[in-house]
This record gives sequence, C-alpha cells and structure tokens, in this order.
Amino acid sequence: MTEELINKFVDPGEFSSRRDGADGRTDPSGRYPRAEYVGVSSVNNVATGAKTKNVYLGGSAPNVDLDLSTEPTSDYTQNQVKETASGHVIEYDDTYGRERIMLRHRTGSGVEMRADGSVIISSTKNSVKITAADEKVIVEGDGEVIYNGNLKMRVAGDFDMEVGGDFNVKVGGDVEKNIRGSYIKEVIENYEKRIVGNSASFIVGAATETTFGNKNNIIKGNFDNTVEGNTEFAVKGEILMTSADGVIVTSPDVNIVASSLSVLGDSGTIGGANMVYYGHTAHIPRVNSTSVHATAMYATTFHGDLNGVADKADEANKAGTAAIGATGTGGTPTVNSTTAADSDTSQPTTATISDLINNSSLGVRVVEVDTFGDLKNATDRTADYGGISKFDLTTEAARSKLRDPNNLNNTTFIATLLSDGTISKNFVNSTAPNFGRVVSADKIAVRGTESMGKQSAQTRLFTNT
Repeated sequence: MTEELINKFVDPGEFSSRRDGADGRTDPSGRYPRAEYVGVSSVNNVATGAKTKNVYLGGSAPNVDLDLSTEPTSDYTQNQVKETASGHVIEYDDTYGRERIMLRHRTGSGVEMRADGSVIISSTKNSVKITAADEKVIVEGDGEVIYNGNLKMRVAGDFDMEVGGDFNVKVGGDVEKNIRGSYIKEVIENYEKRIVGNSASFIVGAATETTFGNKNNIIKGNFDNTVEGNTEFAVKGEILMTSADGVIVTSPDVNIVASSLSVLGDSGTIGGANMVYYGHTAHIPRVNSTSVHATAMYATTFHGDLNGVADKADEANKAGTAAIGATGTGGTPTVNSTTAADSDTSQPTTATISDLINNSSLGVRVVEVDTFGDLKNATDRTADYGGISKFDLTTEAARSKLRDPNNLNNTTFIATLLSDGTISKNFVNSTAPNFGRVVSADKIAVRGTESMGKQSAQTRLFTNT
C-alpha cells in the first residue's frame, strides 16, 4: 500500500469543502456527514451490510492461498459498529455465519477475528514485536512465510533446526558459509551433487575419504594428479590399465617384480648399455654381441674362426708334426654336452598382439563419456535453451524471458519450452480465443458527494397560490 493511498483516508481539504458556518444544520468542523453518507441515511453502512470493511489483505504473494471463506452480509440488528471521523472502525458482529470482531485503523491496519476462528493481523506500515522473555510458537497446520524484501536473522546462542520430512532450499543467488568451528554432515541415504560450473576444494590439513562400496570416476576431459611427495597404490585385487593412445612411465629408477611376467610388443626396444638379463630361454632370430659365453653351444652351420680344441680334431692337429712311423695317441678335448631345457610359449606374433590389444579381455577399453551430451544437458540447460539459461525455467520465468524479442526469435529456446510443456503452443496468440462480460450488466448507482444548486445559506420560500 502506497503512502498516498494510506493518507487519502483523511484529507483536511475534504473537511473544509464540506464546512459551511452559515448553515446551522451542518457540522462546523466539516467532518460530518462523511462523503459516503451525503444524501443517505447516516446509519453506518458497515452495520447495515451495505458495505464491508476488512483489514488490509493486499500485498504481492503469487500462488499463496489465504484460505479465507466468503462471509454472508451483515445483519443490522446483530452488528455493532463504531467508526470515527478519520475512519477508525471497531466492529462486533453477531450475524449468523459472520460472527467476527474487528479493530481497524483508518489505513487498513488492524486485527480481524473471523467467524471460523481465523485471526488476521495486518499492518500497512512497519510491524514491531518485542518479547522481553521467552517466546514459543505452536502451529498445528502448515505455514508459509514470504518476505518480498531482505531477511536477516541473528541468534546469539545455539540455533537448532529439526525437520521431520524433506528440507528443500532454493537460492537464486550465491550461498556463503563461514564456519569457525567444525562442520559435520551425516547422510543416511543417498547424496547427490550437481554442479554446472567449476568446483574447487582447498584443504590445509589432511584429506581422507573412506568408501566401503564401489567408487567410480567418470571424466570426459583430462585427469591430472600432481603430487610433491610419494604416491602409493595398494590393491588387494587386480589392477587393469589400458590406454587407446599410449602409456609413458619415466623415472630414474623403475622396478617391476612379478612371479609371472609377460612383456609383449610387436616392435620397440628393450635394454640399455649396462643392462643385465637373466632368463631361461630366448627365442631370438639374431644376436649381435661382442662375446658369447656358454657352457655348450649347438649350431647347424658355423661361420668364422674357432679358438680351442674341437672334438675329433686333436689328432689332425698333431699329424702335421709327427715323425714317420706309428702315430701317437690323440689328445682328449674337454667337451660339456649338457643341454639346457627348452621352453616354448605362445609366440607373440603381429597378429597375436593385434588380437590381444583389440579383441581380448585384456585389450584396450573403448572409452566414450556422454557422447551426445544428454547427461550434461540434463543438468546444464544452456544448449537446450539456446544459451539463454543454465537451469530449468518455470512458466513464469519463461514468459518473462520471452518479453525480450531476441529470446522470442530463438528457435532452440522456443522448441525446448514447448517440448518440456513449460509454455502453451498458443503462446504467440496476443488475444484470448474468447471472452465474456467482465462487468455486471446490472445498473450501478453512483452517489455524488458535492451539493448541486445554490451554495449560499439563503433560502427561498415558495407558497401555494
């Protein structure tokens, strides 16, 4: 209620316009009769039921039902009304179905106790309530509190809140929490968090997360871990790591220990200048080495020089220097015929390795996260709304956006609103499909408040002739 509307109840100029000191029948102050009683009975029109006055019930609160029942017309014989010149009203109404008590200020502020037991407390200006001791409020039914402005709450002691059902909070702006002590959150059921923008966490101390079930990290972008200290992975089960592009492990010291180890590759390099190899069997088409030391060597064909005594060649070595006559006994060469055990496994051919990478259970996993963006767009509505809004819009919010011609011409935005059922398909129609009478066809009496005719105190007398 505006200040002008409040102050119009008492207008000194209105009193002076009705003041006529030369007419002894009028109120010298000009207060009576009030404008609404000029030319009619001065019995209060609220008492007679000709008019109804209530405390102020205005304000802007969409979708809020005050649940006020319609009251019957007041019975003059059952209603006591006192109304002052400025417009203050005290009413005691015993009319059946309308039993009520009202204390009303001229501005509309006041207290109204209605027939069904409802109590209305209304203030057209500020409302101040002070309690010097404790205060208890008990509401057996539902409640709604609406502040069209700001709300600040200060609690010097503890602030305990207990909710038996759901607790829903919707914030149109930012939320900031400044907690000097500890912060403990316990959730018995599920906990879901959706963030359209970025998320950052800064922890000065240690951070510990314990999960007794499974934990899944699904990332569409990159995943970077930067650790200045040590990193330890201790897994009781199996570790499986695959990459579609490549794996790079670089360190001055790398140790891989296993009871059974398989390292397979179609091409590449293994080893270094000072590497030492231990193994059982090597299947290698070619060996390039400065020297080969072995207990026994077997070859179908040998090319090159030999240093040593060959089997069956010791006698031939002496034949060229022996005297004529019987030859001596040939020497016995030292020969170790121990044969090392041979082992064969599946040969890692090019075809075998390709099949292992692409088709086996140990192969590279195909990773695709939200390929068509359905999951992302379900949370971030920017794409669906054509860049107009990140979050779901109500019908009221959508209609407000459509006041902008640019938004009205955004076909993506319009298509999403229609598919979601947020707006009607007939929203572009500027006129209603039909309309009826909005004003009653009955005649309405309008009573003037200004006297017509001669304004002076002189009066003419007419006599019959």
